[in-house]
Amino acid sequence: MRYPDKLSTLIGLPFLILLLGGCSGVFCGTETYTYTETVPVYVQKSEMNKVESRAPRDLVEPGKIYLHNDLILINEVDEGIHVLDNSDPKNPVALSFIAIPGNHDLLVREDETHRVLYADNYTDLVALDFSDPKEVRVLKRVEDVFVDFYPQPVDEEIGPELFLAGYEEGEEITETYRDCGGFVEDSPVASPAPSPGNGGGEGASQGGSLARFAAIENFLYAVNGDEIQSFRLASLDDPVVFNSTYVDFGIETLFAYGRESGNQLYVGGNQGMYIMDASDPQNLRKEGEITHVQSCDPVVVQGDLAYVTLQGSCFGQSNRLEIIDVSDASSPELIVDYALQEPYGLGVDGDYLFVCDGAAGLKVYENAKDPKNLDLITQLDEVRARDVIPFNTIAIVIAENGFFQYDYSNLAEGEMTLLSSILVAEE
Repeated sequence: MRYPDKLSTLIGLPFLILLLGGCSGVFCGTETYTYTETVPVYVQKSEMNKVESRAPRDLVEPGKIYLHNDLILINEVDEGIHVLDNSDPKNPVALSFIAIPGNHDLLVREDETHRVLYADNYTDLVALDFSDPKEVRVLKRVEDVFVDFYPQPVDEEIGPELFLAGYEEGEEITETYRDCGGFVEDSPVASPAPSPGNGGGEGASQGGSLARFAAIENFLYAVNGDEIQSFRLASLDDPVVFNSTYVDFGIETLFAYGRESGNQLYVGGNQGMYIMDASDPQNLRKEGEITHVQSCDPVVVQGDLAYVTLQGSCFGQSNRLEIIDVSDASSPELIVDYALQEPYGLGVDGDYLFVCDGAAGLKVYENAKDPKNLDLITQLDEVRARDVIPFNTIAIVIAENGFFQYDYSNLAEGEMTLLSSILVAEE
């Protein structure tokens, strides 16, 4: 047997020590890691339930939009609803701000005796007397129906009657750690914020494509987790929990559509689009579905065509527009798709398709009824569009940077005229 000589042992020993102790030697370096702290927000139950009309205020973070006759309603994310008199689209007048903590969605129904605004108030559904937007009052509160979306009671050690209302960004934190060639010592981990959880009357009454609420006959529907929660409206001022219908994981939006063969409810979700038979509105039944790569996808329908935007940036996938044949509701089929940049909501009116493409603006296509020959005729890149309601030749647009209305009566010539705008307040 050959033994190493003394000299080679003396030379090799320091190298071995250096290798084994490399994290304090030349193989290690100091790295920095910067992240934004996530801070929980707690709310007293008494403050959560405080719903009231207030004086008009600035747009800061606009969310969902809703059109009801001459009124425009704009959700201020988590805070309430702006109400505008839009009888003159060239000069919309702010009437009030309805403070509704934890609000994201809204819907209005009206009959001969009532005009009622339905809204989510954190975990609760509230029905508000909306006959005078400057003096709303709560007609009924249905408690704890949106627990999959909104806050939960917190531990008694934090405080009684406190609810976790969500999360906000805190300070920017920079920490250092040692990187030793693949082995990391004491690397900080930033925990992501858990998610705190998306008709009626005469004239125009409709929400945008990002809506989580929809209504058919005397039923109100709301997305709640992987289910559609149904409320019976025997009287508009008295919503009652009726039942819930399982659809799939990650459903987000609802679009009600009436056909001679019966009403339908189109559901947009992370996994695909679902068609619910609502011909018997108290017994929703899944009629068909079409799956796609995981994404965020609102849907609108006209005739036998469904138009769906897929925002792949939600899940690291591609961004595109899909047009689907829904003539056979039990077996919808993809006809064609088109690449987009950052799609959100969309709307269709006759032969025109309006697509909100985020930073790329509002895109308008013609030949909406001829999917394979869809043609981009104009693009408004000054609006970072999020959702649109096209109605009676006026495009009502909500965007990251404000609220806009365009006259599209001359779209045949590729023209859209700005009628009015309300910009988001500068900080």
